[in-house]
Amino acid sequence: MEQFLKVIRALWKSSLDTTQQLSADNSDLSATRAKDDQKSQSNESSLTQALFGSITALGDYHFPRELIGGCCPRVAGSEQDIAWNAAAEAADSERIHIVWQAMDDKIWYLAVRSDELASYPNTWCPFASLLPGMKTAGGLPALYCFYSDEVAVMMTVTADSLLIHRGTSSVIRAKAERLSRELGSITIQDLIPDQIAKLTPVPWLSLSLMEERARRVLATLSVLGALSVVAVGLVIWFSATLAMLSARANIEDTRARTEDKAQQLMRQAQSLRASPMREQLRRFVDVNDGLLAMNGYLEFYQIKEGRTLWRAAVPTNVTSNRIGDIGAMTLDSRDGMVIVGNQKEALSFKRQ
Repeated sequence: MEQFLKVIRALWKSSLDTTQQLSADNSDLSATRAKDDQKSQSNESSLTQALFGSITALGDYHFPRELIGGCCPRVAGSEQDIAWNAAAEAADSERIHIVWQAMDDKIWYLAVRSDELASYPNTWCPFASLLPGMKTAGGLPALYCFYSDEVAVMMTVTADSLLIHRGTSSVIRAKAERLSRELGSITIQDLIPDQIAKLTPVPWLSLSLMEERARRVLATLSVLGALSVVAVGLVIWFSATLAMLSARANIEDTRARTEDKAQQLMRQAQSLRASPMREQLRRFVDVNDGLLAMNGYLEFYQIKEGRTLWRAAVPTNVTSNRIGDIGAMTLDSRDGMVIVGNQKEALSFKRQ
């Protein structure tokens, strides 16, 4: 019995230890995830924007001959556009492959013309894995050098700049030593194949923002245009169908109403032709046209109880004959203009 109790106690203790270990692991995992999330909010890179397959699909590393790099200010949410515009301007081409990394208020990028990678598909540049903010990158400032039998390449990274130098091994070594002294005797990091093999490959991102935007705009306009045409067609078809059904069901009633409306319109038109208002409108048009021909302007025109009263101003070079042609007389002069009107009362008339 005592042995059985000892076994039960051992199992219970083991279960408690396992539970505590799992709790600790979960706490560590949560803390790690929180730390990664916080870091990802301040660090953005082209790797998160590229729609590539598995990184293991990349081939050998390659240092492009016309590799360019730089650093530019960061605007949150527009990192990719800023990096692409800066790289396209530096390369003098919109057909580029780019890798960028944003951290804090700066964006560091590497770029190369797309046609230069035509002979080196699925390659990656080790310098891309050493941009500030990358997992394998060191502190700032930093000097990275790669030497081969043909050429040597050096990348200099500071808090405000990124420079790429290419030349012979002797020239690059001398320049690296000089820059190291200028930057406070920092360590020159030589990239050897064994060290490059430990880096995380970062794929190139091929961008052509103007073409992508144009395609999106054209696609959107095409869809909206098609939907609009369909909607208009449905409305016309529905309206035509309703009109046909209504016409067939009430053709006689519609004809009678149409004839009645036509007769009403004819009576109204006849009444307007015989109305005194028509004559008043004709007189107003004649006066206004006459003033426009003399470069004059109408100050007021009043019709009250069938009596017309108006006043206007015309240039001083207008003769009395032309003033009389519009049924007016000279009343006064003011501000270099001649005041005319159809009656003398118009001179002292004030609009209420």
